[in-house]
Amino acid sequence: MIQVRSDLDRNRLYITMAGRLEGPERQTAIMAILAEAAKLTAGFGVVSDISGLHASDQDGFKDFLRAKEALKLRGAGPVVRVVKIPLSRIQVERISTEAGFEAEAVFTLEEADRWLDEAEGKH
Repeated sequence: MIQVRSDLDRNRLYITMAGRLEGPERQTAIMAILAEAAKLTAGFGVVSDISGLHASDQDGFKDFLRAKEALKLRGAGPVVRVVKIPLSRIQVERISTEAGFEAEAVFTLEEADRWLDEAEGKH
């Protein structure tokens, strides 16, 4: 399961992924992520809620690495990750590192928004 939305007022991309994302669903997800990112201006914040995501296979890892690289090229700014499942957290951290992303890890969506507000100077 994946849900993607953009918040134009806050210039943020919200991505929620849960369960196991298989090949066709991953491809659809990546297209949705990039389409929503295109609505935002450079420096947009990204909240990636992977608290319910299970680890992916090697193909999934490569797909998400390409998506992260594409977001970087589209001007993504600070990234915050909502995490709970340890193996998924480790895998996504590896993807982010390989794509050149630094990301803060938090436990709730509210924490993610607060962290981005502070990072963007919107106390």
